[in-house]
Amino acid sequence: MKYILVFLSLVSLKVMAGPGHEHSHGKGHSHSHEKSVSISKEQTQAIGRYHVERLVKAKKIDKSWLDSSYEKTIQKTFGKRKEWVLTFVNDKGIKGKKLYIFLKLSGEFIAANFSGK
Repeated sequence: MKYILVFLSLVSLKVMAGPGHEHSHGKGHSHSHEKSVSISKEQTQAIGRYHVERLVKAKKIDKSWLDSSYEKTIQKTFGKRKEWVLTFVNDKGIKGKKLYIFLKLSGEFIAANFSGK
């Protein structure tokens, strides 16, 4: 009888804890060892255009940037990290005539500015 009570107590604790109470191995540490896939230089233009439109919609840059033209994409190293740097040109730009969009090699947005730095 004593063993049954102990067993039921342990089982009920596990059930009450629910699925969201697993033990974690550190702060957000992932055990995935997959390398991120790099996008091609050709793919950066469409991603950059998407971010230009997104920044206009968010009112971070003026509407004239919707008519900007894509100039180039280069791969640049900042510290130990390589990034794609895209340049868009807009002669009607208010804050600047060139917009630089920074992407991770995987295509994820990092930042945008008018200085290129």
